[in-house]
This record gives sequence, structure tokens and C-alpha cells, in this order.
Amino acid sequence: MGYITPLLKFGFWFNIAPPPLLPFFYWAFFIFFVVLLFGGIVCGRIYKKEKENFVLRFSAKYLKNWFIVAGITGLLLLLFGYERAVFLSARFWFLVWAIGFGIWLGFIIKKIKILPTRKEELKRHAEYNKYLPKAKKQENKKTRKH
Repeated sequence: MGYITPLLKFGFWFNIAPPPLLPFFYWAFFIFFVVLLFGGIVCGRIYKKEKENFVLRFSAKYLKNWFIVAGITGLLLLLFGYERAVFLSARFWFLVWAIGFGIWLGFIIKKIKILPTRKEELKRHAEYNKYLPKAKKQENKKTRKH
């Protein structure tokens, strides 16, 4: 319970030169951010391997970017805290990180929810285009003589 009390204080979040994280929290954050990076690698593999399932493939594509960028920026925040860099090690950067990546994840989830309807739309569009005449390939009639 003693760990939660500082979270409610203004000075904890906006101290420009905060004390270092406790080892337990440092390693917990470190493991969390490394797991995010591995999640990005797994999503990248799914995107490359999965050719049949449209929804899974493009969900992995969108999530891959989120996982990798979130993991790298989180590890950078930990590095700044470990090195005790003034201003860059402030705790409010973790709030900015959480809010920013939470919003981005919300947009990704919204996009993933519409993927099944997008797949049907692409099928209908391909079916419609099947009956349209194709454009003729034109050769370049103007040839330059040197």
C-alpha cells in the first residue's frame, strides 16, 4: 500500500530529477517492454506467414508496429530513468507514453473490428471488376533516334 501513495502526489509525477525506480519496478517495466518487443516480432512472423486469413494477417500487421514502437520507447524511458537524465527521466513521460499508446491501440482495435467488412467489400469489388474490360497495353510509339 505504501507504493500507491506517491502515485497520488503531484510532485511524484512532475519532479524533473526524480529518484531512480526501485529495482522491483525497474525489472517489472523492463520485462514488460521486452515482452512488447517480442510481441512485435511474433506479429511480424504471423504477418509474413499467414497468407490465407485476411483478418489475422492485417491485425498482426497493425499490432506489429504498435508493439515494436511501444517497446522501444518504453525501453528508452527506462534508460533515461536509469541514467537519471534530467527532464527525460521525469515520471510524467510514463503517463504520456501510456496515454499516447493507449489512444493508438484504440485506433488499431477500431480498425481491426472493421477488417471483416473490409474483406467482404474487397471481394465484391474484385467480383465487379472481373467483368470490366481491361485497359490495353500501349507500346511507346515514339522512339527516339540518336
